[in-house]
Amino acid sequence: MIKTFKKVLVSLILGLVTICVFGEYRQVFAQSSHLFRTYKHEVPQKLPETPEAIAEGKKTYEKRCWYCHGIEGGGDGPASKTMFPKPRNFTRNEYKVRSTNFGSVPTDEDLFRIITSGIEGTAMPFWSTITETERWQVIYYIKTFNEQFKKESAPKVVSVGSVASTPESLKRGQELFKEMKCFECHGEDGRGNGPLTVALQTEWSMPYRARDLTKAWNFKGGNTIEDIYRTISTGFNETPMGSYLDKLSDEDRWHIAHFVKDLSNDMASDVVVKVKLFEGDQLPSEPLDENWNKATPVEIPIAGQIIAAPRHWMPSVDAIMIRALYNKDEIAFFVEWDDSTNKQEEIFRDAVALQFPTKIPESLKKPYFAMGDSSGAVNLWSWKAYWHEGFGQIVEAPEQEPGTVSELNAKGFKSVITQPTESQNITGKGIYQNGRWKVVFKRTLKTEDAKRDIQFEIGKLIPIAFAVWDGSNSDVSGQKSVSSWYYISLEKSVPKTVFVYVLIAVVMGASVELWFVARLRRFPPKFEEE
Repeated sequence: MIKTFKKVLVSLILGLVTICVFGEYRQVFAQSSHLFRTYKHEVPQKLPETPEAIAEGKKTYEKRCWYCHGIEGGGDGPASKTMFPKPRNFTRNEYKVRSTNFGSVPTDEDLFRIITSGIEGTAMPFWSTITETERWQVIYYIKTFNEQFKKESAPKVVSVGSVASTPESLKRGQELFKEMKCFECHGEDGRGNGPLTVALQTEWSMPYRARDLTKAWNFKGGNTIEDIYRTISTGFNETPMGSYLDKLSDEDRWHIAHFVKDLSNDMASDVVVKVKLFEGDQLPSEPLDENWNKATPVEIPIAGQIIAAPRHWMPSVDAIMIRALYNKDEIAFFVEWDDSTNKQEEIFRDAVALQFPTKIPESLKKPYFAMGDSSGAVNLWSWKAYWHEGFGQIVEAPEQEPGTVSELNAKGFKSVITQPTESQNITGKGIYQNGRWKVVFKRTLKTEDAKRDIQFEIGKLIPIAFAVWDGSNSDVSGQKSVSSWYYISLEKSVPKTVFVYVLIAVVMGASVELWFVARLRRFPPKFEEE
């Protein structure tokens, strides 16, 4: 009996450990998929810059690079028409990620790091797939497009030291962020929604978008504290982001770097969104309800929809965060995403949609993630920012207006149907706050329309996908940012008796062990001498 009890106890402990380890592994795996372009700092020994190396670099360039950057390096390759931001024009000094002074060309080592790492938030991939020799050779060829490389054969490098972060440094960095008017581009909370950025995009139709400083994974040239300090010191050539090398002392630049680092977050992504059981009769229906803090947030990467017309080559939204709760009757989703402006037009409106299959798949086969297909229908929950005809051509959505929700079905892009009024089961509300939309959807777990509505079941993996529209970016219809399929899972409730049984098992196990130890001490074993 004791052996059986020990086996059960060991199995229980191993099971709990396995669950914890697997859960941790899955989360690490999901997050690592977003770090595939981590900025590399190490650079190997340079190859001699000879005419032969340049000639070989030309071959590599015409095989790997010209399609985006153009055959003569002007950034006008055939693929450039569909890219934002545009590929680098090598005939101009547009180089952004550098260790050199503002206006200077980069060092060969800077170019090697970028070719090896790629640049986040752009179409520039990492080229660690080609040999180090080929990378040095193509660098030497790229330099032939710009005469400034000959004039600055040894550009001055800005030194980067290391200063520890302290509460005093963060406070001073926040003060400098305001004093240097960084908020005019990056916004009060660093979300890239400053008034100057908004004006550049919406009023002057200029392509500049200030970096969202809360998204560490999108920092150009790396997101370590040294990378941030370097960017503040050197600036980005031919952009509104200038150099602060001569405007601020070395110490003050470190203060701002620490403040920016403190603003930034890594992407906390996962394949499965865990829907937490809510202990209460009423699920939260307000975006600012503190009960949402009880749910685990998951950030989902999204990208421009380029499968069907109208294709979206210049998306402004690259991630959406989701939390979810359920009780015995209902389920609620809370989604958030950054938007530099909440300006709307009658056609172009800020919006978000959740997509589910109409039925939980019994196998790995799912409807097409882009609005379903003829063999698999999807159920869409849509929210759109408030609009009224009397507003005029372009307006900002009032903060207190909840927007409108609707429920649809689709079997492909050309087969989208809004459900009848009597079948509309979802409720929702949105609010725009500090450069971020916050939207709540809520519905009963089950509906009477099982043919068109997803029916939620506890413990099942239920596919979910996302779409986001930015009205100020002229998003409409299929011109949107989308995700592929992810999953939600309604966590099973754990009976309180389980914890009682575990506690009893632990106490019994300890008691048995103590009994054996006490018996051995009272009656030690006797050994006969041979």
